[in-house]
Amino acid sequence: MSKPKKAHRHRRGTRARVVGAPKAPRQPPATSPRPRHYYDVRQYAVLRDGAGHILILQLPKEYDESAANTWTLPGGKLEPSDNPAQGLLREIMEETGLTPSLPSLCGIARWTTRASKKLGIFYRTTVPGTKPELKLSDEHQRAVWVAPAELAGFPFHRPDMLEIIKEEIAK
Repeated sequence: MSKPKKAHRHRRGTRARVVGAPKAPRQPPATSPRPRHYYDVRQYAVLRDGAGHILILQLPKEYDESAANTWTLPGGKLEPSDNPAQGLLREIMEETGLTPSLPSLCGIARWTTRASKKLGIFYRTTVPGTKPELKLSDEHQRAVWVAPAELAGFPFHRPDMLEIIKEEIAK
């Protein structure tokens, strides 16, 4: 005749469980002392031509009120299935028709909107030639190749963008 199994106390918890018995479903913690933050990840390219001009894109009039007619860099949302570098190259190709060099990291920024928290990852990349022709998508109303000294004259959608561009130019 076999002996009944003993209940063992585990130091991690206060509940006793019979060894070999199925585990009780795990309950989520009541409240966490630190809230979790999830970011909507955006990627942008500080895209330069062979002469050092930087490509900037103007957001359309129909864009949300605070950003309409402001300027931004090529790029966009990182999709769940994207490899970061390939996702950025895909966005640049979709928006401009250009195929730049593989990107390398140059900056990170965070900001909050009414709807979510954003994480912006900025990369440096180049295209050959001077002010190459592009095929602008309907996501933007204008594209301009700008000399670094002229950038301050353009209102950017995110002030962080201009700061990251300035840091990149200073390198």
